[in-house]
Amino acid sequence: MPDQTPIVPANTQPKQHPETASTAASRPTGAGVNTGAGTTRPKTEAEIEADRRYEEAMEDEYAKREGGA
Repeated sequence: MPDQTPIVPANTQPKQHPETASTAASRPTGAGVNTGAGTTRPKTEAEIEADRRYEEAMEDEYAKREGGA
């Protein structure tokens, strides 16, 4: 059975809509840009409890290190 893979010339690039290309180019990028990734939701009870246990474990660990130094 012959290979059915389409042959695409190497020098072709995907076409973009003109408004997409210009909008993407005008948007700021990099660290500190508000992408919406920092939006928060209220923590669940399980998350609050996990945070509390983590903080206690870190306090205990630091206390061990300070006492042993």
